[in-house]
Amino acid sequence: MKTKLRKIWTYKDFLDGKLKEWEEIVDGKRIKKMPAYKRHARLLNDIGFKLNLELGNKFKILLGEVSIKIDEFNIRAADIVLMEKEKYIDDFEAIKEPPNLVIEIEDGKKPIRYINKKIEDYLKFGIRRQIWIFLDKEEIWDIDNLGNKKVLSFDDELDIFGAKLRIGDLV
Repeated sequence: MKTKLRKIWTYKDFLDGKLKEWEEIVDGKRIKKMPAYKRHARLLNDIGFKLNLELGNKFKILLGEVSIKIDEFNIRAADIVLMEKEKYIDDFEAIKEPPNLVIEIEDGKKPIRYINKKIEDYLKFGIRRQIWIFLDKEEIWDIDNLGNKKVLSFDDELDIFGAKLRIGDLV
């Protein structure tokens, strides 16, 4: 009987363009991501625009499934990434240094185990702050580098490195 071996996907596969659009690598497996809804895309753009206006002199603000190399077998895609300008390298690779902030916008379609695993991957990588925006619940999770989570509403004001942002004003 022939045993079928499963391919282990790596960062090299990512660099070689072997992943399909809308995929991440998690524990060496390709994971499909759903394309974004219009509301998600609009909010992504509005947040990015506001942050670029107020913080663009200090940070590179990257939008839209930004690849982050957690390790050789885990490549994550973030909605919004803020990275100090002096740490940013403009190339055709994934981010390999922990950014200052990652913002994720969720619509309630992904299982909580997927979200928790991604939060843990970001913590393991050393990302200093994560903001998770849940459109279905109108809830925000503000997570620090130790995993401490503050649960906020869309009416609460977020302070992002001095830029004030109220999600309720944007949705």
